[in-house]
Amino acid sequence: MWHGITPRHHRNMDSFTELFGTSPLIWAILGAEAAFWILLFGGLAVRYLLRRRRLSAIMLIGVPVVDLVLLVLTATDLASGEEPNVTHLLATIYLGFTVAFGHALITKADVWFAHRFAGGPAPRPKPKSGPAYVRAAWSEWRRVVLAVAIAVAGLLAMQAMVGWTVPASFALANEDVIWGMIIKLVAVTAIWFAAGPMYAVLFRSSAPDPDTTERVSDSVPTSQGRP
Repeated sequence: MWHGITPRHHRNMDSFTELFGTSPLIWAILGAEAAFWILLFGGLAVRYLLRRRRLSAIMLIGVPVVDLVLLVLTATDLASGEEPNVTHLLATIYLGFTVAFGHALITKADVWFAHRFAGGPAPRPKPKSGPAYVRAAWSEWRRVVLAVAIAVAGLLAMQAMVGWTVPASFALANEDVIWGMIIKLVAVTAIWFAAGPMYAVLFRSSAPDPDTTERVSDSVPTSQGRP
């Protein structure tokens, strides 16, 4: 009576295969993500807990090496004749993200570890308004632009590897695997600009007014010695 009923885990695996294909590259991406955080926090833990600065430096140097390995695996997979799919797109986007945001993430984590385990200064709170908030919004958006630029460059190189073609219309481009992702990345960049720097300049550029309200005990003369 069980004929025709597909177990749930089989359905999940079929959906996974349909989305990412049969390429083992997806596992390389997951491994690269895990290696990024292991090397990052492991390297900082070795530096501040074990006081092994040289070993820590070697581990942190391994962070960009992981990106290079993933890039080579992606290019090799495409060169072997594999058709571009979501997995290859994710690998390219992941590379752009780690290059653009990796240094900032390492710096923030280093400050936190130094404060928590080595008596370093506390991390500075993120500004909520004023010029500092605007500068932070622009800085973050520039990282987004860099990440998207790297991803788009990788996608265009991917397109060149499988045969250079340019869709004849926007509709066709949006349906294409590679060009459609490029369109989405450009849209994300524009939305981030509107929600980030533009919003900061229009609504958060003014610093909050200092609290000039005097306390009653400070503004009212005391009457010590008087009835």
